[in-house]
Amino acid sequence: MPLFHYRAYTAQGDLDEGEIDARTRDEAEEMLWSRGLTPFETKAARAGGGGAGGGGLFGKSRLKSADIAAFTRDFATLEEADVPLDRALRILEEQAPSATRRQLTEEVLRRLLDGAALSDALAATSPAFGDGYISVVRAGEAMGKIGASLTQMADMLERRQELRARIQSALIYPVILIVLALVSTGIVVGVLAPAVSPIFSESGKPMPAGLSFIMGLEDQWPFILGFLVFIIGFFFWLRSYAATRPLVKLAIDRRMLDVPILGKLKVQYDTAQFARTLGAMLKAGVPLLQGLESAVQSVGNFFLREQLSGVVASVRNGGSLSRGLEQIKQLPTVVPQLIAVGEEAGQLAPMLLRIAGTFERATERSIERAMGILTPALTILIAGLVGALVLTVMNAVLGINELATQ
Repeated sequence: MPLFHYRAYTAQGDLDEGEIDARTRDEAEEMLWSRGLTPFETKAARAGGGGAGGGGLFGKSRLKSADIAAFTRDFATLEEADVPLDRALRILEEQAPSATRRQLTEEVLRRLLDGAALSDALAATSPAFGDGYISVVRAGEAMGKIGASLTQMADMLERRQELRARIQSALIYPVILIVLALVSTGIVVGVLAPAVSPIFSESGKPMPAGLSFIMGLEDQWPFILGFLVFIIGFFFWLRSYAATRPLVKLAIDRRMLDVPILGKLKVQYDTAQFARTLGAMLKAGVPLLQGLESAVQSVGNFFLREQLSGVVASVRNGGSLSRGLEQIKQLPTVVPQLIAVGEEAGQLAPMLLRIAGTFERATERSIERAMGILTPALTILIAGLVGALVLTVMNAVLGINELATQ
């Protein structure tokens, strides 16, 4: 018998979470009602050995966020045109640009034809859709507006992809500069300097101090390489160690927020992610508490996520969202103020989306300013380093000419 994972409220308003055996999701919810629980999320935890609990055919390693965004946009377009679900999926299957997209569509269609709701079919196909995605689709099913819900998700995912792409694009030029500097340095140290230094040793003349320093670097390259490997290995070890120890990760992420420029940039980015996710879910009809829980998971910084989890608990106990966010010192003060205005006007979802747009633009401007400072600084630093090495070798070559005239 299939296993369903549920989250429900008790008669006292407390959140209860667990798993229940039932033939269908409706039967699982009926069993929860009979126990005095009010279900608000019920999803397949195991479906034929390949459900959501086991990752289905599409684990997160195979299905990329770009695939999810493109699938959602195409699906939303067809649903907004009132194409039936099964017909829409068949069209997407026929026009799939890749094998991964085709297999994804086939699996969702198969589960849908087996009698599963669209939200359950998506949840059982791949964990890459996420709880927030499934909640939005489920809300669309309840209101008969699946197309509108998918459109909301497509807008959110595409905006997230766009912001991530802008950050990656901004980092390309500095990375190219660093790679070219390493290549140039390697050529000078590993090729030019060794070609010149034997002339001095054969003539019995002392080697210039600069050339001697470069040759010393070449002699010490195993130790330098070992040190670099140690630093990189330590970074990955610390990352893996922190991933299994929440307190360590909490402390590291807390310190990250204090780093100049980078800390502010991270707060802006996570604020935008939180606001856009929650705003999109509320606009799609997802209840505030459920939307909050999903929006918190979109925040990358573990410390901020823990702080926002406290806001979820405050809202669950009857507090307002703005009042809870006021307690988080790391958030910009304008965020709870604007949310309070949205709550008073009954326009919380539009206000959250407006906040998201504001901080997304602020993130882009911060990245542009940082790159505007970093790129010239790297250019000057790298030019100075490579120029100094080349001048050192050229001085040595001029010294060889002097030896030849003696």
